[in-house]
Amino acid sequence: MDIRLIFCIAMGVFVAHLGVFMLIEQIHPRPLPPLPPKPNFTSRATTYVNPKTGEKTIYREITVSTKFTPAEATPRPELPQLPAPSVR
Repeated sequence: MDIRLIFCIAMGVFVAHLGVFMLIEQIHPRPLPPLPPKPNFTSRATTYVNPKTGEKTIYREITVSTKFTPAEATPRPELPQLPAPSVR
């Protein structure tokens, strides 16, 4: 066999493998979606029946928490703006 033909076949196989490896490198798995935020409120309902009159009373309670956001969630302060240069 001709050495030139063997070299061309080897280069073709090399370039084909290189192309396949580059395509595989471009494929990235999708990032996981962020977890939904935990609700900041709770609610409870208690039913009370008066044994003497049979009157039904429902006590409802709603609690809302007021937790501050973590420090990394606060926006960066704006940088001071320099005045525009005056044109003379």
